[in-house]
Amino acid sequence: MELNSKDKKNNPILEYAILAGVVIVFLIFIFQIRTGDVNFCRAIFKDLAGGRYGVQKYIDWEHFQGLDIDVAATYNSFATQKEKTGYKKAFIQSFSRGFKNAGGRYKAFVNWRIYSKAGNQITVAADYQGRNQTLLFTLPSAGKKKLIALQWQ
Repeated sequence: MELNSKDKKNNPILEYAILAGVVIVFLIFIFQIRTGDVNFCRAIFKDLAGGRYGVQKYIDWEHFQGLDIDVAATYNSFATQKEKTGYKKAFIQSFSRGFKNAGGRYKAFVNWRIYSKAGNQITVAADYQGRNQTLLFTLPSAGKKKLIALQWQ
């Protein structure tokens, strides 16, 4: 069976459309990889600032260093799960209350980006507009993503 001239003309268009589709999917995939850690940190910070207890599952409480506080040491000093849960709730509520009382606004954090990748950690940064400060979020580069540290620079 021979293709007529009309089918021959449409064939390259279909091939180009498929190629363009593959390129678009590839670019979206690459963009998602690059922004995944940044978006993860944004979500954690928004939930912490909002006092949402559900954020606790994204924090590595056994190793967490938060704003010059050794949260992990306090958390690990509690013997029972009930005490540890109470501490998580108190920390999240205190963070949210302190953020709001200091006049903090989530939207004032701009220029979210990957700050560094060193060894087994990734650091995400966000600039606090108008205060000339940067908030750094530390995550493991492999394995389950959980916040390890949150520090001002």
